[in-house]
Amino acid sequence: MLKRYWRSCGAYLGSKVGGWVPEWMKDVSPARWPRRIFDSMMEPHNGDSRGALFVFTLIALSFMAAMFVMAVVAQLQTNSGLGTFGDFFGGVLNPIFSFLTFVGLLITIVMQQKEIREAKATAEKQGFETLFFQMITIHNSIVNSMDLRTKASADPPIAAQEFHGRDCFPRFYEHLKQEIKRAENANSPQPIEEGYAKFWERDRKDLGHYFRYLYNMFRIVDESGAETRQYMKLLRAQLSDYELIILFYNGLNEKGARFKPYIEKYAIFDNLPHELLLEDKGLQLYDGSATTDTIAARQEKVREFL
Repeated sequence: MLKRYWRSCGAYLGSKVGGWVPEWMKDVSPARWPRRIFDSMMEPHNGDSRGALFVFTLIALSFMAAMFVMAVVAQLQTNSGLGTFGDFFGGVLNPIFSFLTFVGLLITIVMQQKEIREAKATAEKQGFETLFFQMITIHNSIVNSMDLRTKASADPPIAAQEFHGRDCFPRFYEHLKQEIKRAENANSPQPIEEGYAKFWERDRKDLGHYFRYLYNMFRIVDESGAETRQYMKLLRAQLSDYELIILFYNGLNEKGARFKPYIEKYAIFDNLPHELLLEDKGLQLYDGSATTDTIAARQEKVREFL
């Protein structure tokens, strides 16, 4: 009941007083101004707190000067001797100096805490960057370890071939193209889905590890809380044209469904070679953000304007 009474009184006073109080004063309270001054000293906008400390010191010195003048005036009026003046002056200044020393200690503690937080954040960032580039190295080693071998054919005469590393992905693309074409020739209602399923059965042994690791790289970067777009751009730059095409059709398949949100969130297909797409309607199955990096586009417009 008492809480309800105080709440109703507060609402009533707010409705009566709020009508004549200026807007800029509604956010002002005696408790907030010291906090704002303290924040401006600890975390200034320009990174330099010397100005705020100078103002604080100037206020303290001005206060001491005012007390000195008041003591002199009082001494002249009473004529009670220098002993009384010294007692008064020392009694006033000693608590002030003690208070300033205490404030300086608090400022030192807060600044040390800030430095510790910044050092911790820097260490976490460096640790994540080390992990990220290690993941990039492992990803490239997975790609480089890939190898494909084709059998020789007598009719038509085709020699046996070997493909290594990223040279395998054009061959994967040809395999996918063949399977989708076969599904279309068989009048499949969903040639892309059926063709990719056949392609996956054919090349799963080579691509399974690749896609699992690539997916976990995207997931770890997304969950890191770091500057994810910066790292995603670096990760996106690692993918060749044919890797993007294989990833494109993987995201349309149920096996790559978990990949699709990251593709759309970070515009992984911003540099997708459209001329390699087996059909254009596949683009409609992705959100527009998957193929357009809006942040990069805005930055490019700003550069053109400047």
